[in-house]
Amino acid sequence: MILLLLTGWLIADFLSGVVHWFEDQFITSNTPLLGALVGAPNELHHSDPQAFLASSFFDRSWTTWLAVAPISLAWLAAFGFSWAWFAATIGGCLANETHAWAHKAVRPAWISALQETGVFQRPAQHSRHHRGSMTTHYCTLSGWLNPWLELIRFWYWLERGLALIGIRPVTKLETP
Repeated sequence: MILLLLTGWLIADFLSGVVHWFEDQFITSNTPLLGALVGAPNELHHSDPQAFLASSFFDRSWTTWLAVAPISLAWLAAFGFSWAWFAATIGGCLANETHAWAHKAVRPAWISALQETGVFQRPAQHSRHHRGSMTTHYCTLSGWLNPWLELIRFWYWLERGLALIGIRPVTKLETP
């Protein structure tokens, strides 16, 4: 059961990175449908990383829940309940809030404990994303995968692969 929970948590961490990367590279405030809901808040967050802390848990997370729900329900329908599904669903629903906790200077002791154990991403880990070009360290849940994805230059190669079929980022952020 522990291995399944860990697997689900890592799946959620990876998917949080994919969504974060996609937001940063392909969605702007001018993007139809998603611009106002995702692009504008994301641009504000990158210009002022503390700005989204002023919003409520619900306001920070509802779009994440909207993305997690169909994936989780499809997995549940296709494969049924599993502890990996459970952990991935919970992790996915918490991904933006763990991101917020990585920005907060004052956190509840239990959150700090989960950050110190690596269950949630540590502030020092997430700060790597906000330094420089913001083209690295996209995973926001635990951050366990970030060093490995950076080592193999996953985001770089993902962008290069998409470029081969004519899909290029639309934002000013570029992978070095």
